[in-house]
Amino acid sequence: MAIQNEEYVPIADTLLRSLTRDLTIFEAENHLFNSDYLAAMQSKTDEVRMKETGDIALIRQKQSTQELYEIGNNLNKPLKLVNLVFSKAKVETSLASDVLKKIRNRNFEGALLCLSSLQQIVSANSALLVANGMKEDFPDTLENIFNTMTLKSNEQTSLQQQRKAFTATNKNLYKELYVYISEVAKLGKIIFQGEQKATEYTLDHLLAFVHSSRGNKGGSLPKTNTQ
Repeated sequence: MAIQNEEYVPIADTLLRSLTRDLTIFEAENHLFNSDYLAAMQSKTDEVRMKETGDIALIRQKQSTQELYEIGNNLNKPLKLVNLVFSKAKVETSLASDVLKKIRNRNFEGALLCLSSLQQIVSANSALLVANGMKEDFPDTLENIFNTMTLKSNEQTSLQQQRKAFTATNKNLYKELYVYISEVAKLGKIIFQGEQKATEYTLDHLLAFVHSSRGNKGGSLPKTNTQ
C-alpha cells in the first residue's frame, strides 16, 4: 500500500500509542516486540520527524535566496549612477559593472569580493567623486548593502548545509520506518483477528484516520475494547 511521505509519522505515532497500550500482549506472542523494540520505533519515528523539519529549512532557504536576489537587484540603479560618476571623474575601474555582472549570474560570493574592492576605490577617491556628482552618503549606502548581502549570503550557505546534511541521511529513513509500521501492523492484525481492535493495526484504517485528522486536529481513533 502506498503511503505518502507526510503520512509516515502520523501513522507511526498512532501505531505507537496502540503498541504502548498492547505491548504486554505483543511480547507474550513474540518476545522481540518488547520495550526495546518500542523505544527503537519511537526513535526512528522521531528521526523522520526531524527530517521533516528539513522541509522548513528548504522553505527558509528559498526565502533567503529570494531576498538575496532582491538585494542584488536593488544595486542596479546606484551602481549604474556611480559608473557615470567614475567616467566623468576619469576614475578607471570596471568594478561597478563587475558587481552587476556577477549579480546577474547569481555569483554573490564574487559580487561581494568586487563590492569590497569597490568600497576601497570609492573611499580613496571620495572627494573627487563627490565633486563629480556622487552623493555624499553613497559610501555609507555601499557599506550597508555590503553588510546586508554578506549576512544574507552567510544565512543562505548555512541553510544549504542543513539541507545537504538532511539529504545525506534521509534517503532510507522512510523505508526504515516502514519496516516498523509494517511489522507492528501485521502482528497486531493477527493477534487481534476477529476483534474490533484489529482495525487499529490495519493500514487502510490508519490512512483513513490520518486523512480525517487533517481536518480535525482533535481527532482520535475510534474507541475499541482494551481487553
